[in-house]
Order: sequence, then structure tokens, then C-alpha cells
Amino acid sequence: MSDDKDRFLLDRRYASALADVDDATLATLASALEDELRDAFARLVGLPEGAFDDAASLGALVREGYTRRKVAHDTGILLAEPCTQYSIEKLGEASEDPTLEQLNGLLPEITEKFGIVAVQLMVIQYSRSLKGFRELVASDERFAPKGEPVGGVLLTKDEAEQAAKREARKARKAAKKK
Repeated sequence: MSDDKDRFLLDRRYASALADVDDATLATLASALEDELRDAFARLVGLPEGAFDDAASLGALVREGYTRRKVAHDTGILLAEPCTQYSIEKLGEASEDPTLEQLNGLLPEITEKFGIVAVQLMVIQYSRSLKGFRELVASDERFAPKGEPVGGVLLTKDEAEQAAKREARKARKAAKKK
């Protein structure tokens, strides 16, 4: 699959996941970022100076920023970064391609430490590239994609109506040949 398509699919998943997160949780995730990441995050979503000082308004500012700037993908990656780094350390060498069993063993610890939203955002990041994460998405409803499938709702056609249209086209073509 092309990088552009992967990016598009992940962006849709991040946008959907972030839309389900309340402002208080967004504020908590943003506040948990270390200074260097916090600065990069503030620039990414366009937070005003001192935004981290008011936890009550931080979540709404984050949501407004990533929505206005259309950066849900990068927002999701940065908000999950503390969880991701901790998971990489815990998995060690297995972090390059963890198995479903290894991930299931790690989930209770990281969910308790970082919260389910941070874990969900991390899972989205790796769900297109690593087999263990793809299996996790397929086997655990907490990580299954939400919302409408990419491409919208499936189009359903009335077969009788389609057959009538085909017959009308044939009749028009036959009439033109005469």
C-alpha cells in the first residue's frame, strides 16, 4: 500500500479516535508531554502562550487547533508518545515486531499507567505496519476502527432497476442503428 494511502487511512482513524475523546482527557494527555514534546505539540496545534497553565481550557484549545490545522495524525502520534516510548522500553528487542501475546501482556500495565486513550492512539500508529498490532486491532474491540469505513457507505443497487436501465440502453442503441 502506498505511503499516501497509509497516511490517509491513519489520519481518518486518528480523527475518529480524537473526536471521541473528551476535552479533559485531551488536556491530561497534552500535559503529560515532556518539555521538548510539549513545545513541538504547542507549535503543531497552534496553542497560545500559557495554554498549558490553564488545564480547564487546554483540551478545547487542543481540539480547536488540530481540527483547524488538520493535523489529527500528528496530534495522535505526539499525544501517544510517552506511552509509545515506555512500551518500546518494556518490549525491548521485541519492540521491532511484537507478537499479539507480547502486546496483550503489556496492555494492562500501559493502560493503567497512561490510560486507554493513549494506548488506543499508540495502537493506531502501528496498526498498519506491525503484525502484532494488526492482530490486536482485529481481536480486541477497544482498538477496532470506529466510524464509517473509508470510502463511505457501501452503495446498494436495486437489481431490477439496474436490469431495466440496461434494457432501455439496449433499446436506445438499437433505435440509433436503424
